[in-house]
Amino acid sequence: MKNKFLILIIFIVLITTFSLNTAAESKYNWDQLIKTTSDQLQQNKSDIILNYTLAVAYANIGDIKNAYNIIDVFGSSVRRKDFNAAVSPYLSDWQNYRDHDNLLLLNYAAFKEVINKDYQEAVSLFEYIFEIDPNNLWALNHAAAALVEIKKYDKALDYANQALSMQENEYSHLIKGYAYYENGNYVRAIFEAASARKLFKALADEEYQDFIE
Repeated sequence: MKNKFLILIIFIVLITTFSLNTAAESKYNWDQLIKTTSDQLQQNKSDIILNYTLAVAYANIGDIKNAYNIIDVFGSSVRRKDFNAAVSPYLSDWQNYRDHDNLLLLNYAAFKEVINKDYQEAVSLFEYIFEIDPNNLWALNHAAAALVEIKKYDKALDYANQALSMQENEYSHLIKGYAYYENGNYVRAIFEAASARKLFKALADEEYQDFIE
């Protein structure tokens, strides 16, 4: 009886450990895109599309600090008009994004809306991305972050919680902390901020610039 109980405990521990260490994976190979784009940027560091692509790729593996930093660096020297002119040709044939399943272009479109502060459209795009790429928890987080911008805090919390149910990550906690704070729930906000302290500090250490109008 004692041996059976011990085997059961070991089995539970193994399952728990495997669950905690298994990350949900996107259908798109973002890591390879990071490598390829980084190599290309060595030849042309000011290219808008290459910088944008790298930022989008980092955002899809949860490297939020690097994604923000790239947008900050080239965004502080690029006019919003020039950014839109560079990205728009890639999306010009889209009458309805739901007719497409190109995850890179869908992300181009979604983050373009974020940069242009059309957060409701960004939410719709991130929701669709998650619909066709359901293991990509970062799409949920980016939808949640956009929802915070339009003050839909309850739905943002739902998405952040859903992302956390897929994989523990500091970005979800950071989003929840902000949503709780804006809702006046300061105790929960502090608790969530503590769970995102490394990311919070990394982002707080930077002074982010918006795109030049």
